[in-house]
Amino acid sequence: MPLTNQCEPFGNGLIATGLEGAVENAGNELWSIEGEVSRGQTGKCFWSKTDDVICVAHWLTKDECEDIEQQTFAAYSSILNVLKAQGFVHPFRFWNYLPSINVGEGDNELYKKFCTGRLNAFEAAGMPPQSFPSASALGHHTDGAVFYVFASKVEPHHYNNHHQVNAYEYPREYGISSPSFARATALTLADSHFLFISGTASITGHQTRGEGDLEKQLTVTMSNIRHLLETAKPEGCQLSTFKVYIRHAKDAAFVRDWLSTQYPDVDAVYTLADICRKDLLVEIECFCV
Repeated sequence: MPLTNQCEPFGNGLIATGLEGAVENAGNELWSIEGEVSRGQTGKCFWSKTDDVICVAHWLTKDECEDIEQQTFAAYSSILNVLKAQGFVHPFRFWNYLPSINVGEGDNELYKKFCTGRLNAFEAAGMPPQSFPSASALGHHTDGAVFYVFASKVEPHHYNNHHQVNAYEYPREYGISSPSFARATALTLADSHFLFISGTASITGHQTRGEGDLEKQLTVTMSNIRHLLETAKPEGCQLSTFKVYIRHAKDAAFVRDWLSTQYPDVDAVYTLADICRKDLLVEIECFCV
C-alpha cells in the first residue's frame, strides 16, 4: 500500500492513500497472507481475497468529496454489500483517508459529516454499535478519499478502552453522529491470533489531553495503547507494528526518536496526516501478533 501523492484507484492489490511519508526512508505499508489471492472489481469496489480474508477498497473523487456525508454513505453501503456477496460478513478493520478532514466549523466539519455518513451506512446494514470494527480516520493533503476494510468469515471480538468513553457514545459536542468504531479488534485465523488497535490519540474520557504538548500527547497515547494490550490481549499478542500519523512535519524527528527509544523492537511507518481533532498532534495505530 504505497504512500503516494495521490488518492485514487491504483490497480488491484495496491491502495494509494494520498498520505506522505514523514521521515526519510519512511517505507511502504505491506500486508501479506498465506494462500492464493484472487482479485476483482465490483462496481467501484476493488477487492482482493483469500479463503480467510478479503480486502475491499472504494475511492471517492474530488467532486464526490464535496458531498462527503452522502458519498460516504454510498461508498460504505457498497463495501458492505460486496462483503456480504463475497461471504465475508465480519469487517474487522477499516481505514479512512479524507482530504481536508478539519475544514468546516462545528457540525459542518468534514470529519463530522463523514461520521454521519458512516453511521447511517452501518445502521442501514443493521450493524449495532457492539459490532463496529476498529478503524482509523485521517486527513491527507491531496484530493479524493479512500475507504478500505479487512473482513473475515469468522466473527471477531471488539474491545473498548475503560479509560475512554466509547467512541460511539461521545457527547453531542463532537458532532451529530459519534464516531462508529471500536478501540480494538481481535481475530483468530487458522489458529493464529491477531489484535488490531485503532488509531489512538491523547484522549481520556472524551477530552483531549496535553494540548500543544507533543511529548504529553505521546505519553497519554501510549498509555491508552498499553491499557488495550492489557485488557484486550488475545493469546499473548505483542506489539508488532506502529502506523504513526503526525500533524506537523517539524515534529516527525521527535516522534520517531521518542517511539524508537521507548519501543525499539516495534517496526513503524511514519506519515504526515491531519488528525480528526484540530488539537491533536499525533495518532498511532497498532498491529499485534
